[in-house]
Amino acid sequence: MPIANQEMIRDNNRRLVLEYIVNNPPVSRADLAKQLKLTKATISAIVQELIQQNLIQEIGSAKTSLGRKPILLEFNQEYGLAMAIDVRPRQILTLISDLKGENCHVKEYPFHSEDPLFSLLSSIIEENQRFFEHAEKKIIGIAIGIYGVVQHNQIIFTPYYPLPSEDLGSLLEEKFRIPIIVENEANLSVLGESAFHYGYENMIHINVHDGIGMGILINGKLYKGKDGYAGEFGHTILFPDGKPCPCGNRGCFELYASEKAILEEYSLRTGKNAVTIDGFLSDYSRKTPEALDMMELFVKYMSIGINNLINTFNTDLIVLNSSFSNFIPDINSRIIEYLSRHQNRDCEIISSSLQDISGLIGGIRLDCEHFLGIRHLKIRTSPLDLER
Repeated sequence: MPIANQEMIRDNNRRLVLEYIVNNPPVSRADLAKQLKLTKATISAIVQELIQQNLIQEIGSAKTSLGRKPILLEFNQEYGLAMAIDVRPRQILTLISDLKGENCHVKEYPFHSEDPLFSLLSSIIEENQRFFEHAEKKIIGIAIGIYGVVQHNQIIFTPYYPLPSEDLGSLLEEKFRIPIIVENEANLSVLGESAFHYGYENMIHINVHDGIGMGILINGKLYKGKDGYAGEFGHTILFPDGKPCPCGNRGCFELYASEKAILEEYSLRTGKNAVTIDGFLSDYSRKTPEALDMMELFVKYMSIGINNLINTFNTDLIVLNSSFSNFIPDINSRIIEYLSRHQNRDCEIISSSLQDISGLIGGIRLDCEHFLGIRHLKIRTSPLDLER
């Protein structure tokens, strides 16, 4: 067998072994051989290498009444730290975790469109490096979520903030000598939800905020389209002769169904100025007629959009991530009821378990998978587990 083929097989076997240990701890060498259908000699050699690299460790013996007790193995998730940064239109969120997406620390920073983004991100990274220096752990990778179009780690377009360069990731990587991944925030969000809802090969994550973004997973792989523009759900047309959109079209979906659009319409109907999400939800909880009407409108518009997605993608799961669906329990059931009048195609629709950290968890997942050379990291962190 050619040497190149031997190396490819060996690398693939190493990936399989490490990924299984990471996602299914604790496990014995014998179980690895059985589950992965590899020889005991192959397992023994790979495990020894991973132990020497300090990526896995032996943690004692399994309980058994028969023969010699097998030594159990687990992933050394404290080997290093992963970092994710979510650059939002008016704030920046960061999350640092171990290499399993656990023991998370989240921090929020104010951000204004006129702030120099490269300098601000540099200071945030430096601050976090200093904070974790005492632990003698290095950051193994940083994933940055951008509200815009990203292709091959370059930012092609964003309407929310000026950029020093489309090569923002390369500039930061050159400065800090840390691998930097730049990705669309909705794509990171679907990767985060996929790590949490393990087992769904086909799913869509809809992120509703000032705009509406969408991440698409097809056969377990992120779908970005030819130029990275796939998932611009907010710029599908709801009303052909509707409101003008900065994208050049009229009647775009996010001009009617985004949180910003709903709040602006609510402000017009009530005469209230600068309505916030919290203020609107408070009015809704008090069942004011205008707030109830606006949520009925949100349900109607979102149902139309989701119906189009189901008929286009025939997906297993749609995760709706918005302040409305996350904090009003019956929003999803109302959408499902609306869809049941049409052809639903047996698609499950749920609210996000990760809420405002879905993109951050997706970033952590990418960091860890790239560093470890594995294809799928299971994560069980929820917003309740976070240290803020």
